[in-house]
Amino acid sequence: MTNRNKLVAATLAAAIAATGTGAALAQAAAAKPAAPAAQGAAAAKAVTPETVFNAWDKDKNKALSVDEFRAGWTEIQMRQTVAKLHQNFVAMDSNKSNALEQNEFANLELIKKAGAKAPMLSAFDTDKNGKLEFKEYVELIGSMVKNK
Repeated sequence: MTNRNKLVAATLAAAIAATGTGAALAQAAAAKPAAPAAQGAAAAKAVTPETVFNAWDKDKNKALSVDEFRAGWTEIQMRQTVAKLHQNFVAMDSNKSNALEQNEFANLELIKKAGAKAPMLSAFDTDKNGKLEFKEYVELIGSMVKNK
């Protein structure tokens, strides 16, 4: 691996270790992320410049094409987005139930801004338990941002 590739891989490894969440938005939405402290320790232990480079080098030719780099970079951005969404979700979950109940849902900034046009909680409550788990919350946010 050239020095330039090693530098890029080391920088990316640090970025991945710093984000420490699911590999993609959809995957992270499907399961509750692990505790940040545990993720940080695990990510710092498991991620090396070589593992990042090898994961991104899809054709295993020991070089990153622009497309391979772009795909890896997109993954990092998704991880950061999921981490921010999870932080907001936890902050809005005032009773720490790992779900947003109706009163917490009503306090979401996007819901407040949408006013009468805001969707009802039940529109995203796929398991019909009267509250939004993280996966459902991600679906709500994605839908509202998309329709904005």
